[in-house]
Amino acid sequence: MLNNITIGRYINKSSVVHKLNPVFKIISLIIMIISIFFIDSYIDITLLSMYLLLTMLYSDIDIKVYLKNIYGIKIFLIFIFTIDLIFFTSINRIIFDIFKLIFIVLYSSILTYTTSITELTFGIEKLLRPFNKLIPVGDIAMIITLSIRYIPTLTEEASRIIKAQKLRGINFDTKNIKEKIISISGILMPMFSLSIKRAEESADIMDIRLYNYGKSRTNYRTNKWTKINSLLLILNILILIIIICY
Repeated sequence: MLNNITIGRYINKSSVVHKLNPVFKIISLIIMIISIFFIDSYIDITLLSMYLLLTMLYSDIDIKVYLKNIYGIKIFLIFIFTIDLIFFTSINRIIFDIFKLIFIVLYSSILTYTTSITELTFGIEKLLRPFNKLIPVGDIAMIITLSIRYIPTLTEEASRIIKAQKLRGINFDTKNIKEKIISISGILMPMFSLSIKRAEESADIMDIRLYNYGKSRTNYRTNKWTKINSLLLILNILILIIIICY
């Protein structure tokens, strides 16, 4: 199941979505997430679904790759369904909450699939530039980007650890609380050690490449803001207004 969670990966293509300004893509994601939280009708779901589908198609990435993420979060979807079923009687509320999570995952996937680590860092750095005198914007942008990019790596490693522990006879499906804790600790401890190892490797690589913290850096490639970015930003704002007001 963990292998199906592919958020954080970059898929190199030359699509229209890939060529969009990274700053726009980050702003677009923020606007879409705000819109998602205001969903209260099937018209809202239809509107967001249409925009989502068009964006996925123009990203030139197989729809199946996106849908894998939904399968990867099925436990969370079941959890939301169960909680809503217990505390809320409205079937509409249950459907809206499930769609909210699916939309957030899919819209986030579009950003990471179509934006390279360099572009993502550039975009975050540009957005945080007004706070440059208060915080080390460049370093924070790099930390956020690396954290996002490590999600698929850690999920793959977690899957390998689970398979290895199963071969050693550890039962992850047990209902006994004590055995459950032991089985979970059998995943957490190796994952903790692995995370530290990966962090050390990244630090060594950055030192070799003479990456200096706190120093201002230039960008080899600067993705300019074009008319298409402005038009799409207006469209995103219109979608947000429609969802909030109607």
